[in-house]
Amino acid sequence: MTISRMTAAFLLFTVFCAARLFADDPAELTRRGVELSEQKKFDEAVKQFDRAIEIQDQASARTYHNKGWVRELKGDYPGAIKNYEEAIRRNPKQLPSYERAGYLYYKAAEYDKAVEAGEHVIKADPKNVEVIKWLPDAYRMKLLKQQEELLAKQREEERKKKEEEERRRAAEKKDEKKKEEKEPSRILYATWDFTLRSAYYFDGGDFKYVTTTGILVSLPNMLYVSVMPTPSWEFDLLAGTPHLGALMPAVTAYTERFQVLYHMDKWYLGVGVLGSHYKEDFNFGKDLTLNDLKVGAVLGFKDEKSTTKITAYPRYLPQDTSHSKGRSLDVGFFEFSYRYDVDKYLGYYSRISAADYYFFDHRNRVSNYYGVYELSLGLVLGKYDEATRQKFLTFTIDLTERFYLLDLANDEPYRFANGQGYFGADSRTWFKGDAFPGYYTSGHVFSVKAEERINRYFFIYQKIGFELTGGKGDRNEFFLQLGGGAVY
Repeated sequence: MTISRMTAAFLLFTVFCAARLFADDPAELTRRGVELSEQKKFDEAVKQFDRAIEIQDQASARTYHNKGWVRELKGDYPGAIKNYEEAIRRNPKQLPSYERAGYLYYKAAEYDKAVEAGEHVIKADPKNVEVIKWLPDAYRMKLLKQQEELLAKQREEERKKKEEEERRRAAEKKDEKKKEEKEPSRILYATWDFTLRSAYYFDGGDFKYVTTTGILVSLPNMLYVSVMPTPSWEFDLLAGTPHLGALMPAVTAYTERFQVLYHMDKWYLGVGVLGSHYKEDFNFGKDLTLNDLKVGAVLGFKDEKSTTKITAYPRYLPQDTSHSKGRSLDVGFFEFSYRYDVDKYLGYYSRISAADYYFFDHRNRVSNYYGVYELSLGLVLGKYDEATRQKFLTFTIDLTERFYLLDLANDEPYRFANGQGYFGADSRTWFKGDAFPGYYTSGHVFSVKAEERINRYFFIYQKIGFELTGGKGDRNEFFLQLGGGAVY
């Protein structure tokens, strides 16, 4: 009786467990879901199918995890990661797969994924002792990697910006080159201007118009013509009656200078001839006419921003000596100029010049000397037309210090450093407290010039200024220059 009861109980337990296992069998769950769907119990059918999938995924997730562990032991970390990821996909609640995948992410320097997996494990299992071994360092390495990526991004942006700037400059140069090819180099540049002078005389305190002795026109006027038939050769001519300063007499009624220049990339060299002609009565006689001819040289340098030029016509090529007869004129000229264009709107320049005029009476062995030395500084302000890419209005502000030299009736006309020339230096009085007896006085000149382009080929300009003389001298002077030019 007892055995029968125990046997019955065992059979009943066996049937219950089998029913339970049979109930959780994916195939049975699937069959049951089909039956429920045929009975139009769709919600219950879906639950059966979901349960079947869940059971299958959980089982396969464990299988993929074990497979990943085996690959990890073999050292196949990429293969292990793929299996752990598949295990997580099939069962997101399987924490050991997150743990191992996070560790392998950390070892592979994929710190973003490592931190994400580690945080998932710690959130579900705060007491996990495996993840805490590498998660802090994964945080640190993630930050370092983010910093490196940020720096690399900045460097890449700077590189792209630099490349873009280089492309822009290259495009501008290309456009400039096309423009130069389309528009040939300048062939002709010419200007012609006249100067009107009005002086305030200290004796009497009134204004008077100042006449200037000239050969063609009795007022200061200058014609300048530059011709470049080829990019290498340039011919220029400067001719007219110069304006030498308020206190400078008409030592030359007319002058002309012809130069030939050869351009070599940025450098250029030239030679020229300077002619000077005197026709007045304040040197050795009434209506005296004297002429002088000098040979000179030009050296220059020009690049995109600056222009430097040295012009020299020494009075020693040739010079008047004691062997000369009668009366003669001897002229020397030197000029150094520099210009720098900051950009298309702003530029500045400086200029140093020296002009010496010697009048000899060789029969009486006596000479008169007149000199004018200048130091100029100027600022050029231009308005630029983006459409034509040319300046259409330019203002030039000029400040000049002018030094007058004078030494008359010198009875040692042929002695070196006799008070005539070289800023009036005299070697015999050098140590007697009068080193420069030939220096006369100075003038302070301020002028403003406006140049306006009429069209592509023609322009006009006006210049107004005044000179304040210091020390010696009988007047201050105002002047107005009007001129025009052409370029082709």
